[in-house]
Formats: sequence, C-alpha cells, structure tokens
Amino acid sequence: VMPCVLPVLSIKLSSAVKSGGQSLPRIRRGFAVSALGVMAFIWILAAATIAIRAFGVTVGWGLQFQNPVFLAVMLVVLVVFSASLFGFFEIALPSSWQTRLARAGGGKGYGGDFATGAFAAILATPCSAPLLGTAIAFALAGRAVDIVVVFTALGAGLAVPYLVVAAFPRLVQRLPRPGRWMIVLKVVLGLALAATALWLFWVLGGVAGRRTALWVGLASIGVAGLLSLGRVPAVIRIPGSAALVVLAIAVAGFLSDTDSRSVPGVATDWAAFDRAAIPRHVSTGQVVFVDVTADWCLTCKANKALVLDREPVVSRLREPGIIAMQADWTRPDEAISRYLESFGRFGIPFNVAYGPNAPEGIVLPEILSTEAVLRALSDAGASQIAEQ
Repeated sequence: VMPCVLPVLSIKLSSAVKSGGQSLPRIRRGFAVSALGVMAFIWILAAATIAIRAFGVTVGWGLQFQNPVFLAVMLVVLVVFSASLFGFFEIALPSSWQTRLARAGGGKGYGGDFATGAFAAILATPCSAPLLGTAIAFALAGRAVDIVVVFTALGAGLAVPYLVVAAFPRLVQRLPRPGRWMIVLKVVLGLALAATALWLFWVLGGVAGRRTALWVGLASIGVAGLLSLGRVPAVIRIPGSAALVVLAIAVAGFLSDTDSRSVPGVATDWAAFDRAAIPRHVSTGQVVFVDVTADWCLTCKANKALVLDREPVVSRLREPGIIAMQADWTRPDEAISRYLESFGRFGIPFNVAYGPNAPEGIVLPEILSTEAVLRALSDAGASQIAEQ
C-alpha cells in the first residue's frame, strides 16, 4: 500500500484481471515469477551491500542517525511523501513505464512478470526505509549472513501480495475495486509518515541544533509546497524544489557543528559518562549503572519511560552508593563507540551494571525489565550497599 509500490502492484493485478482467458495455473506461475523478481533484486542489493562493506565502508543505524545530512534528506522525503498522501499532489510512475509494464504483464512469457516484481522492489526501497530502518540497520551492523537473512526476510515480506495470489489465484477475481477505502488508507499512511517526520525533526534538533532543524523543516515544507503548485510549470517547480533540497542539505552540513553546542546531552538525574571513573568508583565499593542512549533510539526511550524512570528502579538508582551514568550517543562520540566495541556491541540500547561483585560489568538485555535491572544492581553489589 506504500505510494511507490501500489502503482506497480496495481498494474500487475489489473493485467491479470483483464486477461480473463488465462488459466489458473498460468496466473499462479505468473505471480510466483513476480515474487521471484522481488527476491532477485533484494539479493542483488544484499550482495552489493556486502561488497561495499568489504572495502571498509562502515554503515549502520547509529552512524546514519548521527549524520545531520542523512536526517535532513530523510526529513525532506517524509514531508514530501506525507503531502502526497494527503492529496496535495500525486506521485505516479511515468506513463511510458506504466505502458511498458502493462504490456509486459499481459504478455505470454514470464519476463514481464519477473520485471514487474523487480521493479516493485526497486521502488519500495526508498518508501520502506522509515518503517524498516531498525531491521536494515541490524543487518548492516552484523555479518554477511545477517545481511542475507534479514534482506531475504524483507524481500519475502514485500513479495507477500504476489505469493498470496500465487497460492490462491481465484483471489484475482475478488479483488476490491478502487474506491473510498483507498482514500482513507492514504490519509492513515499520511498521518503515520507525518508523525515520523516530526520525530525526525526532533532528532535533527538534538543532533544538529534547533536552528538547523528549523531551517531544514522550513525547506522541507517549501519543497512540498512547490510540488503542490500544479498550475506552475514544471520547469519552475522541479528546479525550485531541487534548490530547496540542496539548501536543506547545506544547512544541515555547515551549521550543525556550531549550532549543536547549545544542545544538552545528559539528563539532570544522571552523571555524565566517564569510562575511566568506573573502576575508581567500583574500587571504593560503589555500584555504577551505565545507560548508553540517543535521541534517535526509540527502544532507548521506551526503556527509559517504562523502566528506568519508574518506581522502584528510579529510587534504587538514587540510593547512596549507586552512580547512574548516561552516555549520550546522539552525536558521534569515539569514546562511546570504543566502549560499545569493547563489549562486542555496535548498536544501542546498551546497559551494564558494575560493582564490587562484578568489576567487569553485568550486561543487561536490550529490552529492559524492572526485574532485570534490580537483579543486576543486586548482583553487582547494590544489595550490600543498601544494607549498610
């Protein structure tokens, strides 16, 4: 149902509906080949990613969301797609592409079926990034086998509509016709993307500063506004939109270094992260609880809201003899990166408890629970401190 996937899927389905003379086995094979086309592109993408990493290029969820230019581009894309879903303008495939795909999909061979599936996967890549970022980032931060497994799962998910029809070809005759339900669906998706854009705007403010985020946000709205001016010639709208996109990227790249200095990074109830101080505190019998977090880490925010900032954990962390340290990884920080790497971790959330009974640290699961945090503090030595 994403705006850059639905047109291609609709072409495939409409071609099957129009080809009433096709047998059910032919429809089944055609949609199965389309699913294979999806998987073929995804596997090519996975192979290219592995090859890029082999040349020493580091990619990952954290590194991407620490980059103000990446955030600016994502913000522009989400604002534009939100405006499209709300009906300000339409994003459609070029008519020549639609004609070729429709002819290919109705042909006797399977080349058109394969091409339709591959093309749907190509168009889905930018659309699905905001929703699949966590899974993609996990793959990019892992081994080659992680990339292959995760990307294969993503491709299988995108191929589900084709696989369902391949399994039940009679569904082609029962597909709902375009109607009001599509308008409602577009509005719901638009609200979801708009909420994601607001979140990215907030993250950009934490990474690059509020002034930079404001300029990028205004440029994003300007791009959507220009594209919405249907009466203005394309020779004006397209270059104007491109200029605003370049402006947003330039602002994010050049102003972030100076504008981000005023943005606080550590909560008032937490001590700033100091790796060298941890063994000194432990040697005096104290317990140190380290929380590595970032503004762009939604799981970190969930852990904080549901566990770390609620009773009885919040009172326990404030007890005498317990030091709560917060490492803010919103922006690039080599000290935090090396600290995570020492535990074999390349992403967050990451929490560890140190104490006299655990000088090397007790690593907690990524999804925190009250019981897990209290148990780690107790095992590290907090129970003895509380008794004293």
